[in-house]
Amino acid sequence: MNTGSPEKFGAFIERIRREKRWSQNQLGKLIGAGSAYITSVENGEIRPTDYILDQLATLFGVPHEYLIAMLGPKPQLAVEDRPRPKA
Repeated sequence: MNTGSPEKFGAFIERIRREKRWSQNQLGKLIGAGSAYITSVENGEIRPTDYILDQLATLFGVPHEYLIAMLGPKPQLAVEDRPRPKA
């Protein structure tokens, strides 16, 4: 089974952006993000927020679920990284 990943997702975003001849800054302005954020998404360094995914889905005319599948599953927090209940 071919699973998604942030790297594959980033390459997709970069390809579509270049096809539309948009700079990272232009894409960022269209979806409410900065160019540094777009760079990090395209490089697979960060997962976009649900809000950004919604903006990209609308802008590119693809279902939100398609972008989620391309990203792959959210990484699980390690036990030591999970919030602890307050005593």
